[in-house]
Amino acid sequence: MSEFERNDLGLVDYLHCESIGEPGQRTFNITARSERGEAVVWMEKEQLFQVGVSIKQFLATRESTPDPAPFSAPPIDSPVPVHVEFKAGEISLQHDPASDVFTLVAADIPREEPETALLAEITFSFQRSQADEISNRSVSVVAAGRKPCPLCEAPLTPGENHFCVKVNGYNPTENPMGEDRS
Repeated sequence: MSEFERNDLGLVDYLHCESIGEPGQRTFNITARSERGEAVVWMEKEQLFQVGVSIKQFLATRESTPDPAPFSAPPIDSPVPVHVEFKAGEISLQHDPASDVFTLVAADIPREEPETALLAEITFSFQRSQADEISNRSVSVVAAGRKPCPLCEAPLTPGENHFCVKVNGYNPTENPMGEDRS
């Protein structure tokens, strides 16, 4: 079994998610930065959506601590800032009610390389205000893709004909409702 190279950015001062590419061909990531380094975690659209929804659920079910304790990040092995970039296989989310800080842990996808290959794992923590921002942003980034067909809800690809099951077959327009767009 491969070993994990574990890195902890501690409390981040920059947290952002985005999609890159055209709708239907997009890739998604979360970027986190602190004085300990930077991590870019690439993920599937569904993973980013679930991160956003999970954070929203945490925010809705856990009240803000009126006087939060200071957050103490685990000690680091090296004073040299790290730069980690990988595609996430597993993502988990935690909340520390005492400090009201959220922590995301992402682990690399195992590769078909020799047993000695190191897999990346990154941990970073963020404040409640950042949690609210990233949850809203992740949901809007995911929703900004291809528009759904109003009948079958399958994504419509601009410039391509749509095969809509609700109209029993091929519809030579990308507008299955036949509405005037002017």
